[in-house]
Parts: sequence; structure tokens; C-alpha cells
Amino acid sequence: MDNISHWSCANEPGVSKYALVIPRGGGDNLTAYSIEQYDDDATFNKHLAADVVSTTLFGWSRGIPNLWSKDPVVQNFTVTAGLNFAKPEFAKVADPYIVVEALTYSRGGVHHVLEHWEEEVEASREESGTLLFGVYADPTNENKLYTLAAYESEEYLTNVHAKSATALDLEKHTKGMRTSLTTTLLQKKGGFLYKGSPACA
Repeated sequence: MDNISHWSCANEPGVSKYALVIPRGGGDNLTAYSIEQYDDDATFNKHLAADVVSTTLFGWSRGIPNLWSKDPVVQNFTVTAGLNFAKPEFAKVADPYIVVEALTYSRGGVHHVLEHWEEEVEASREESGTLLFGVYADPTNENKLYTLAAYESEEYLTNVHAKSATALDLEKHTKGMRTSLTTTLLQKKGGFLYKGSPACA
């Protein structure tokens, strides 16, 4: 995917994230994830139609060896307005500690927890070691949110971010409405989660 990400960085202003990540620690050595973020559906469709994308990812239909052991699973999310940032400092960290969380709330709970997530994102912007944060809605499940975050290290997450007053307040006010939480730890192997000048990272 590196060839796609380099091309996308240079040619697709509407693509803000295009990264290949794997489970931190290696996982089963068979699983990888692609984290992609597009400004809109038109940008996404144009991206898929690009020759470099179709040849690399779907070339098996034209006789090029298939990359997949089985068909990839695609999940689509919607960016929650204002609850998304990536800092230039991301580009300076060799191995950012990436965390994805899937959170399910009781019926109607998302409406009530969003104000606390807004406070969490705003506080995280001011943290030197929190490099990226985003809150995403699941268009297929109104009771579910996903978060994507990256920190300068696991130690920063554990000893600074997780112990901040805002993070503790978020947990206090939302835990009772949360019915499930799944955390996935990831490591970036290629592509970019930050797009800026002079390059993507």
C-alpha cells in the first residue's frame, strides 16, 4: 500500500488519512487494517477509480496475484463534527502508540455522552503527547461510537492522558451508559495518519 499512500499524499487533497496498521505485538501475522479518511463520497469513489488503487488492490481481476487470503471486511464511519484533530508533531514520532476503541451505549446514550467526548477532545488538543484524536459515529448503529487516538508512547497514555481530570471525568459520566468496550492497539507500518507540510506521516 505504500505506493498508493505516496500517490495519495501528493495527488488527493481530500484524503486526510491512508495508513496500513497491524495489531501491536504482531497478532496472528495475517491480519492488517487500513485506516482511511475521505472528505466525502465523491473523493472516496474517485480514489477507488484511480489506476494505482485498482491495480494494487483489485489487480487479481486482471491476472495480477491476489493480495488477500480472504475478502477484506470494510467498515464505514462518519466523522463527528469538530471532534477530530491531528498534530504536526505526529510526523516526529517514529512509533506512535495507536489506540482504536469501539464503544456501545444504551439506547439514546450517544446523545448524552457526546458533550463529554467534546471536552475530552478539546483537552487532548492541549496535551503535548496526544498526537491525534477522532470520534466517529457508526452509520449502521446509532448507539455506537469509535475513537481513534495516537500518543507519543504507551507511557504517555497510561501516566498522563488516562490520568487527566478530563479523561477521569469522561469515564465517570459515561461508564454507566456504556454496554460494551473493545480496545485494539495498533502499530503503523506504512502510509499516513497526518497530512501536512512538508509531507505526510
